[in-house]
Amino acid sequence: MSDTTNVRPARTTVLTRIDHPCRLLVVLACIGLISLAGCRDARLARKSPKSRPARVSTENKPAKPPSVETGEVTEVVRTREYIDEVELPGASVVGFESTVLVAKQAGFVKTIGRQGDQEVDIGVDVTAGSVLAELHIPELEAELAEKQAESRRAVADVSQAEAAVEIAKAMATQVRQTLVEKQALRALREVELQRIARLVKMGAAGLDTQDEARFRHKAAVAAVQGTEAEAVTAQATIRKAQADVLRAKADAGVAAAVVKRLQTLNAYRFIMAPFDGVVVARHVDRGAFVRPAGGSGEGSPLFEVARIDRVRIVAHVPPSQIGSVRTGKAARFAKIGGLPGHVVNGTLTRSAQVLDQSSRKMRVEMHLDNPPTENGRRLSLGLFGTLTVERRRWDADNRLKVVSTKAVGTDQNGARFVVVVRGEKELRVPVEVVFDDADHVGFVGDVNSGDTVRTGNLAKY
Repeated sequence: MSDTTNVRPARTTVLTRIDHPCRLLVVLACIGLISLAGCRDARLARKSPKSRPARVSTENKPAKPPSVETGEVTEVVRTREYIDEVELPGASVVGFESTVLVAKQAGFVKTIGRQGDQEVDIGVDVTAGSVLAELHIPELEAELAEKQAESRRAVADVSQAEAAVEIAKAMATQVRQTLVEKQALRALREVELQRIARLVKMGAAGLDTQDEARFRHKAAVAAVQGTEAEAVTAQATIRKAQADVLRAKADAGVAAAVVKRLQTLNAYRFIMAPFDGVVVARHVDRGAFVRPAGGSGEGSPLFEVARIDRVRIVAHVPPSQIGSVRTGKAARFAKIGGLPGHVVNGTLTRSAQVLDQSSRKMRVEMHLDNPPTENGRRLSLGLFGTLTVERRRWDADNRLKVVSTKAVGTDQNGARFVVVVRGEKELRVPVEVVFDDADHVGFVGDVNSGDTVRTGNLAKY
């Protein structure tokens, strides 16, 4: 109680002291300074929201409400079906097969072939093996006749050699018979000599008779030996005759091969269509001299034949698009000069896989059947247009993500990204842009349909 009583008078004393005029002025001055300091703090507090925010990681930032002043708004990621395509202008139509026919042998054009009631000329349909022209090659025809005669002579030599074999065999048979005869005579002379020798011992015959018998026996033995040698000679003659037959047959084979080669060369005087097609060029008339193919110079072209029932659409891919153009992808040929609105669909069939050394582009082809339409028209060789090749497709089961162009940013390295708002965090997600039509951007990335993304003012991310 006493303590409380003592405090209250103290406060009274202070108030009493303030009643002094000088001290009152000091107190008022202090109160004014305190008020000024409070106002300055209030102004600084009002200015603090406009100060630059602290920099945080763009990979995981606390979410902020959209600000109209800074241009930060959001939108929802949508999806759509889309086909990513590569356009290759300058594609051309060429025949599936196209050949320039050149003569194998030098000669003069003797006749021009016919297809039905018309002479072979440009625009005429031809079938494989049909004669387009015939050449006149007189020296080749004369050489062929000569070699044919030599071949016939070689065949006759074969017959003669075979006859010689028969003769040799007959002579060998005759020698064998003569040998039998000589052997029998030798046996007879031997018996005669023995008989006379016994008579000489008995005194019934003289020595002169015995000597004559001995000489006759020796002559018979020599005759047998000579006939045996003739038999050996006869066998050798047979073998020689048989060898002559083989040589004659070989000569006949060589002669026949020469004739066949000349006949083959002579057949080249007929210029024939290699396949079913149409004549697209004719370069000769009757009486023209044509040079053969090969040698130091090129041969004289006679005709050019191409297939038009099946064609190739040929295009060239620049290096920047090579990685995205693959065979087996859907393709279409459109914007065809002379055929407005005409579109031909197909599949990319062939790829060269290497760049052409002159153009530095890769050749690709789409093969198509080219039957005539109801009005009789078909794709003409040489037409130009645009070949469009599908790269990727997003269908109903796999739709492409789409946002406005303001929702996609680009960093200093050229990488594209979007900023996804997920709960209280903002995530910068790298994306691959598929298309950009200045209003919307289709992209591929770790973003789901329905996600919220920032739009505008993406430089700070």
